[in-house]
Amino acid sequence: MAELSARFFDADTCTDWFLGRCYPDGPECPRCGAPITGERALARWRALQRLTCPHCGRKVKATTGTLLQEARIDPRQLFIALSMLGLGADPAAIARIVGVTPATVLTWRDKVRALAEVCQ
Repeated sequence: MAELSARFFDADTCTDWFLGRCYPDGPECPRCGAPITGERALARWRALQRLTCPHCGRKVKATTGTLLQEARIDPRQLFIALSMLGLGADPAAIARIVGVTPATVLTWRDKVRALAEVCQ
């Protein structure tokens, strides 16, 4: 596990994984549920950049209303951290590998636990 690093995972693959879990029916406005269409809007969506919903006019990102809203961690880091937490790795080791503080790892662990309780 020592040779594992954030560079090991492809960023696009992790972003696709994250978006697929949050939006299984495809890109849609997190505020009104309208589909996100158009080449430019879809490119911004996939890049996790802000865009204007063509239906409700609100400024949104694919991360709006998700664990990554206002986070300073990218989907790749989150994917690695959650995978390692699931395997029982030590938060301090995860922090070194992902490039965050142990407190950040514990915060993400707590967020996921809280979300799991709500979703049950």
